[in-house]
Amino acid sequence: MRILVISDTHGDDRDIDRLLEVVKPDRIYHLGDSQNDCRYLTAVATCPVEMVRGNCDWSSDMPNNVVLNVGKHVLYLTHGHKESCRSSYSGLIKAARKVGADYVLYGHTHQPEIEEVSGITIINPGSLTLPRTYERRGTYCVLNVDKNGDIEPVIRYVDMLPSYK
Repeated sequence: MRILVISDTHGDDRDIDRLLEVVKPDRIYHLGDSQNDCRYLTAVATCPVEMVRGNCDWSSDMPNNVVLNVGKHVLYLTHGHKESCRSSYSGLIKAARKVGADYVLYGHTHQPEIEEVSGITIINPGSLTLPRTYERRGTYCVLNVDKNGDIEPVIRYVDMLPSYK
């Protein structure tokens, strides 16, 4: 199974069609600050879409977080602003432990990362449209889930979309 993880698109859906065409995800997780491009994403996606509310999704009725079982793992999806993700991982780790998650997927910082902290894998896909990286290149994450239920997360740049076979 292949899961596309994106965040912080801020109403700009220009790369969504290309991502869906190339990545061919079985599921999509949007980690907030979609600012209404969630309507477009859910309209064009041919797979299930999970979305959480970001700090810029003011009038949204999306949940603040979602807990999912994927393979042999439990994932906690959040935007991260309510867990004070800019200052440290402690809020993210505390929230994950509370629900029994061993993965945290969050956005908010617009900076891609994959870290393991205290036995919890923390993933931020960065931002497709407003990256805050040195290169200023949009990023996303693909979670490859194998038949044993193990997850391999990979951060990719939008301008280097791979060809999947």
